[in-house]
This record gives sequence, structure tokens and C-alpha cells, in this order.
Amino acid sequence: MSAQLIIVCMKKLVQVHRTFNDLAEEKTVSLTKGDISHLRSLLQKESAILKQLQQLEQERARLVRFFINGKGLVTEGGTLNELIPHVTNEEKEELVSLQKDLIEQIEILKKKNELNQQLIQDSLRFVNLSLDVLQPELDTGNYGRPNTDDDEPMGRSLFDSKA
Repeated sequence: MSAQLIIVCMKKLVQVHRTFNDLAEEKTVSLTKGDISHLRSLLQKESAILKQLQQLEQERARLVRFFINGKGLVTEGGTLNELIPHVTNEEKEELVSLQKDLIEQIEILKKKNELNQQLIQDSLRFVNLSLDVLQPELDTGNYGRPNTDDDEPMGRSLFDSKA
């Protein structure tokens, strides 16, 4: 059995990560513009792509385990590092190249997600600051006449003394 199915799966993984990176870039633009409706649609797309990514990753691990078990060996997790010693030189070069591409795409995605997280935190700080400015200050209770009840009407005693 050759590793071509694994290579095809790795290419799909790299492509899905590129799509994720494109969505992260769009998310940055939406956050900057404050376009919540577009951001909501991006999150829905991201959720669907995440599901696809999980399926591809499970498929890749399954294919690696199947390949290694086909060689009469035992594997624990089905990683590429376990696979690479058992493939041809051409396949090894392609797998290593795809692995580097995938790692690069993941690093780019991490940086974009960190930027988006920072933008969201800045937006929340701005909203909280705006609310604090617009909200009237509450009476702290430190100043004023002590022991006054606001419920009692002023100028009337409890008993009518004109009797």
C-alpha cells in the first residue's frame, strides 16, 4: 500500500487551514468595521469548516494507523512522524513538505486569532468605558444628613397635635 491516500488527505488539511486563515482575515476586517451580521455569518462558516477539519484529521490518523498496521507494525496515535520512516523517499519528501505547510498555516492562524481576540477585548473595553460614561453616578452614601428616612413626608408628625 502506498501513502498516496495520506498525501491527498494532508493536501486537503492544508487547504482547509488556508480557508480558515481566509476566514480569520475576513473576521479581522469585520471586527474592525464593527459589522456584526457579517461576523455572525463568518462564525457559522467557521463552524462548518471546523467540523470538516475534525473529520479530515480523524481520517488522516485512521489512514496512518492502517498504513503502519499494514506493514506489520503497531502504532499509538497515527502521527506523521511514525509514518515517515516507512514510506518511499518521494512520499517522504512530499509528506515532510505538506507537514511544513500545515505547521505554517497553523502558525498563521494562531497569529490571526490572537489579533482577533485582542480586537474583541479592545471592543469590550470600549463598550464598558462608554457605559461607565453614560451611566449616572450612584449616591455613595458618604455625604448627606445622617439618619434620614426618605419614605416619611417632611413636616408632618405621626400624631395630629391640633386636637
